[in-house]
Amino acid sequence: MVAGSCQSSADCKDYEECSGLTRKCVPQADRCTTADDCGGGLWTPTCGQDNRCGGTSTGGNDVLLWGTLQEGLCGADAISGILTPTRVQVGFDCDTSSAFSEAVVAPNGRVYYIGRGGNPDRIKIMVPESFTLKDKIRSYPVDGPRNDTQVPSPACSATQDIGSFVMRAGTGAVAYNCSHGGNTYYNSAGDVVATGHRLLAWNAAGYLLGVGSGYELFVLAPDQQVIPITGLPGDHLDTIDARAHPTGFMLAMNRTSGIQELWHVDNSGAATVLGTYGEGPAEADRVSYGILDAGGALYSRSSPREDVGITDLVVKRPPDGSRGTIIYSEKSAPTPVNAAANYEKVFNFMHASHLFAGP
Repeated sequence: MVAGSCQSSADCKDYEECSGLTRKCVPQADRCTTADDCGGGLWTPTCGQDNRCGGTSTGGNDVLLWGTLQEGLCGADAISGILTPTRVQVGFDCDTSSAFSEAVVAPNGRVYYIGRGGNPDRIKIMVPESFTLKDKIRSYPVDGPRNDTQVPSPACSATQDIGSFVMRAGTGAVAYNCSHGGNTYYNSAGDVVATGHRLLAWNAAGYLLGVGSGYELFVLAPDQQVIPITGLPGDHLDTIDARAHPTGFMLAMNRTSGIQELWHVDNSGAATVLGTYGEGPAEADRVSYGILDAGGALYSRSSPREDVGITDLVVKRPPDGSRGTIIYSEKSAPTPVNAAANYEKVFNFMHASHLFAGP
């Protein structure tokens, strides 16, 4: 047999598969021999020693904006780091979801989302498209999702949509549930990951953060043992956001007093407070809910006070009690931009959009 050729994947390395088209060994999805096999992420791709694709964000840019290049028009969506709105990826249509909690950026930098209107709806991995160029005129790509990779979901029937999903930190594995199927979550092989609980986060050690029927929080061990959380305040009102942490989970929480705090819950269920979020900047309206970055800062949508102007803002508040700062403003967009600039200059506007982040 010629070197590199194959009859089946058994003839290939453990991170490769046999292409039925070329009969050549090629890397599996999100696996690689070199960084050139990766790509599609928002950051410079890397190929690790374990032959897995990666991409490292910096400076809090692991919070992403699902926005738009033309406000008021569906099918012109874009994603970008919240700190880099002039560096975008495109390739969506009017049925592509942009709903809160239906998108996540994987550890390798790829964006997973629930494609709504798919009959049935399924989890997809975005494959970015290029702007169409014809007669020196650039336009937004048509039918961008056609090349997006669908994540296997064998536990859902042909008539069942994906309800929701969580992603495991470190590996990028997903656990999904099916619409009208209750809170039973499955992996891509169809095996049960957890059942009877709504899941909020999944850390690299395999522990899950869940919510019970009485809205109580708990930790779920890899063997599905329910571990009560101890140490949370009695006036815990609700959870703003939750993320995996190397030793457990981070939770941004509201208290009935109006104070918002960052808490850490370890894998044994012990909760400790890490800090308090301060007020928003004076020039912005009151901010509250938001998305956590990997360092525990909270990013929230806002708008200026009425006497300042009308535009969309994003405010960052670290958990040290200090006043927040504006880290995104639509006023920073160049003019002309997007279609008016032949897409040679781009800017990701907010409109009816949302923030999302990693697991």
